[in-house]
Amino acid sequence: MKRIAIVLILGLIAVGAFAGGSQEAADSVDELGGTITFWVMPNAPDETHMPWIEEKAAEFYELTGVTVEYEIVGWGDAWTKISTAVATGEGVDVFQVGTTWNPQFAATSGLEMIDINEFGGKDAFMKANYDSTTLDGTCYGVPWFAETRVLFYNKDMFEKAGATPPKTHEELYAAADKIIAEYGEGSAIALAGTNAWDLIHNWAIILWGNGGQMLDDSNEKALLNSPEGVKAMQWYVDLVRNGYAAKACAEYNQPQADAAFINGNVAMCYMGPWNISNIEQENPGLNYGIVEPPKGPKGEASFSGGSNLVVLKESRNKAAAKEWIKFLLEEDQIVEYTSSLSKMLPSKKDAYNNAAFDTDRWQLFKNVLSYSTAYAPLGVWGDIENAIVTEFKGVLIDYINGDYTDSTVKTHLDAAASKVDSALGKE
Repeated sequence: MKRIAIVLILGLIAVGAFAGGSQEAADSVDELGGTITFWVMPNAPDETHMPWIEEKAAEFYELTGVTVEYEIVGWGDAWTKISTAVATGEGVDVFQVGTTWNPQFAATSGLEMIDINEFGGKDAFMKANYDSTTLDGTCYGVPWFAETRVLFYNKDMFEKAGATPPKTHEELYAAADKIIAEYGEGSAIALAGTNAWDLIHNWAIILWGNGGQMLDDSNEKALLNSPEGVKAMQWYVDLVRNGYAAKACAEYNQPQADAAFINGNVAMCYMGPWNISNIEQENPGLNYGIVEPPKGPKGEASFSGGSNLVVLKESRNKAAAKEWIKFLLEEDQIVEYTSSLSKMLPSKKDAYNNAAFDTDRWQLFKNVLSYSTAYAPLGVWGDIENAIVTEFKGVLIDYINGDYTDSTVKTHLDAAASKVDSALGKE
């Protein structure tokens, strides 16, 4: 664990006020002190991420007298580590959770309830990201940063093939036909397959664009095996079956799909804002553009994810933990953390007024995020997602093994729906 302990003359703290200079904020600072433990995921390279946190912890200490001890927790270890902390009430005060994790940990009764009005009110945040902090209408976290998916495309490949960036599902197929006619089979698009833990995310975009839903409006019954759901999954699998994506994609994880695009081997890929950093580092000469996810028959759609900040219910310094969250959400901090470090998107709406986001690229991401959909905030969401991903992989395995038929998708989605209904019965 990296400890930030900076000795300062506390008399200096009284000069000026915390969080904008209000007397109310100054009074709250006077009451703070002690130490908080902060767990954060590797949202940026360590060589830039860790110095940034150390710098901000030092600033926070100067303002509040609170020492921040932090630990970078890998995503692979985070679920187990957080589960232990929630069960024991020990080890951490404030920590990062993925948006789909927030309601699941809230269901354990291990997270502190949050009055979102202390953080500017729910309308200060992108709707889908605020919704992800809730369980049964109660808030248990604060949105920190967001992510969504758009379609990245290779401008050079599109120009040579005479293709136009697609605006609809049908236009994507049409563009793919031109790409493979020029560059050969498998060159049009890269996508994730059986080795992707997040396989569901890209399919969700196609599902929603077709007018389908995973669950009914009351979150009591699975609807993913509807005709719209079947059509959406068949469209996804047909990207491989039609030769638009290489057959190897059926077994890719998402980083492999991303790399195929970033290396210039394929013309399209559904990716997120963080991939901009990958391109800058790995292939800065790539001539690429981004467009909104092509619309389905029922309109525009994308996936909303990201991370929230939560407070452990048994924390012994909740007031300081909440002030740390407020500090991280101040404009200077959230703009720098997203636009420069993580290349994610701010969850706070007013952050987009900053000049750092005054580009066509960032504004396109913001627009897509404004209509993106988050998964249902359910305590059993982990079981639901696992059921869908397992059966989706089953569809791709049938294709790989030569067993894919017209009924394959419906059979697997029916099986997924049955598992989802069982999970919903436990909610």
